[in-house]
Amino acid sequence: MPYTNRVGIRWRDLAGRHWWLGATLLPTVMLQLVLTNVWPRFQSPNERARAYQAIAVVTRGSLEISPELDRFGDMEDVAAVAGRRFPNKAPGTLPLVVPGALFAHVFASDSHAVLGWTLVLGRLLAASFPFALTVLLIARATVAKYPRGGPFATVTYALATPALASSLLLFSHALTACLLVGAFLLLFERERPVTHAGALAGLLLAWASACEYSAALPAAVVVLAAARRLRLRGLLAASAAAALPLALLAAYNTACFGSPLSLSSAHETYGTFATLVRHGIFGISLPTLSGLGGLLLSPARGLFVWAPLAAFAILGACVNASWPSSAGGRVALWAAPLALLLAMSGYPNWHGGWFPGPRYLLQVLPFIFLLVAPSAELVLADAWGRMLAGLGALWGWAAVWPCLASFPFPPEDVPLPALTLAPGLLADGIHAPSWLPGALVLPALAALALAACSVLLTVGVAQRHWYERPVAVVGLVVALLAAGRIQYPATWQASLERAVIHDVYADGPPGALEALVACADSRSRRVQVETWIARRAKAPVAE
Repeated sequence: MPYTNRVGIRWRDLAGRHWWLGATLLPTVMLQLVLTNVWPRFQSPNERARAYQAIAVVTRGSLEISPELDRFGDMEDVAAVAGRRFPNKAPGTLPLVVPGALFAHVFASDSHAVLGWTLVLGRLLAASFPFALTVLLIARATVAKYPRGGPFATVTYALATPALASSLLLFSHALTACLLVGAFLLLFERERPVTHAGALAGLLLAWASACEYSAALPAAVVVLAAARRLRLRGLLAASAAAALPLALLAAYNTACFGSPLSLSSAHETYGTFATLVRHGIFGISLPTLSGLGGLLLSPARGLFVWAPLAAFAILGACVNASWPSSAGGRVALWAAPLALLLAMSGYPNWHGGWFPGPRYLLQVLPFIFLLVAPSAELVLADAWGRMLAGLGALWGWAAVWPCLASFPFPPEDVPLPALTLAPGLLADGIHAPSWLPGALVLPALAALALAACSVLLTVGVAQRHWYERPVAVVGLVVALLAAGRIQYPATWQASLERAVIHDVYADGPPGALEALVACADSRSRRVQVETWIARRAKAPVAE
């Protein structure tokens, strides 16, 4: 008989009886398969660093990426020791990117195809699949206990948060989030974790820390909260299992940087990053109000702006008194994301660079939506609550999908890029790279976005009155019209970024850079624009 427990549901029942889960996964899976999201003219450093190293392992049996930098193009996310260059990333995603690089090495015809296939296949295995598994884990953990709030939290996480964006890029956030929440559920979903569950949880937590060094903080919170439940035998099993990823990380550090304790972040070559890591602990100091405000409320990166329903987690932390069954699990559920939030607020680069949303919080976003479920259970019992929840879910959907469809790397100084950046790009026919013929891409993306919107309305506003869903939709329109008053930044830097995205990175119709020449009020600014115009002419052509 399939395993079930007091708070979970059987995987068979989850697949067979809960139609909404299939309706949720269908547009997300289709989106993963329709888009390649490979931008030949935008050298996405987070992705290329991982792809370059996987290609190096497959083709040369080496962890060094100097030949790949010369072969495919330079980028920022590089660490160096004694003239040897490596990714500045934690290496935990590497095993999941190597299979794609091996396939590309065997079947691809040229260098562009090798890199493209490595990025696409690496993303599917290291980001898209973990994201889908995380959605299933959230559903399994919440639906039986919260029959209204569980589906709502699951659907909103999958279709209306920046977690969806992370599943379409070869970043480590989707994998780290899956590992952390998987370990949490292993430790706290049952009345008491058995020894093998504790061992697997230790393995997952250590692997998460090897994917993103910052994940060690929420991982430590989870371990401390589970210590009494695990007891000595469980702690020993968890420690023994955790030793494998940590030993591999130590061996990687020794091979690349000469010491098992020497992390890649300590050997940054890019000037800005190298300066950052000299302060505090790899750049992280005491929490700051500006960092907290930016991570939670800023129009460019605020969690509550990109995913308003995440605010329900605050209520959930207060009202959730029955799941998990242990007090330690309930504390870990809110303490793990809070610990990471406080830590990253003390990082000067808290915004995370070019990305749609607060990417440094994505690894703990599943914890937040586990807390959304109990609060949503209360809110959705009332008609006004259903309309408010529906509006919040629809806003998250409207904030994320235009960025996915156009250019998924909005700069950190652009507020509400779904309203200020994406519309102009889409109007010029710029869209995310896809396997489909160009004329079909935007219609296909529009159909998937509308399907996602329909699922959000159906599950989030399980209406008892005819007016509930229309009111939520009208509320979204009013909110978007009000937010439309926010303008694209008028600074020179922001204007240059938009022109470069349009003309160079997104391979749009030329002209934005030429139009910017007239606005260049100094020689240095004219030189900047002219340099980008020259670079546009030399950039690789998108295939």
